[in-house]
Amino acid sequence: MNILRQEDYKVMPWKNGGGVTTEIWVSPPGSGLAGTPFQWRVSIADVASDGPFSKFPGYDRHIMLLDGAGMRLESEDNGAIELARYHPAAFSGDWAVTGKLADGPVRDFNLMVARHFGQGSLSCQRVTAPLPLTGDGTTRLIHAIDGELSLAGHIIGSGETVIVTGMESGVLAPLEADALIALCTIHQGQGVRM
Repeated sequence: MNILRQEDYKVMPWKNGGGVTTEIWVSPPGSGLAGTPFQWRVSIADVASDGPFSKFPGYDRHIMLLDGAGMRLESEDNGAIELARYHPAAFSGDWAVTGKLADGPVRDFNLMVARHFGQGSLSCQRVTAPLPLTGDGTTRLIHAIDGELSLAGHIIGSGETVIVTGMESGVLAPLEADALIALCTIHQGQGVRM
């Protein structure tokens, strides 16, 4: 189990230089944009203006709006995706995508998984009661969007993250009436092309 506080995150420019990303986690550690290719990566991007997204050939991308009025992802060959707050969407990193803001800046949450490594999913859920996490061989990254939670004696505050791997298990419990989380699940060796 790995607990990540906000000071553990890394702030870096986008691959295409058009903005800034806060990298929450990259696997394996030390891989990434300037080094060896990563297997999977979770980040939060602040998008201040319309513009192209970086291409990531060979990766599947999952995105969810955290703040802002909305954003439309336009791909000439693959149509458009309307992003609304807390509603995940997926697209291929091979696509040429342009982001068009609905009304001002947005902040989005991102999961990218290399197809040769595995398959990922992103969901958003409100935790109102203790949620058992049973070890199932996957990697699960839980990011607290709003509210505080406890897991295995650790407190995960708003904006903080916990990674549960392999057969690790525990009970994720809200410390107040409820908490809102982003849940990334990565299945190694089960990659499919989007």
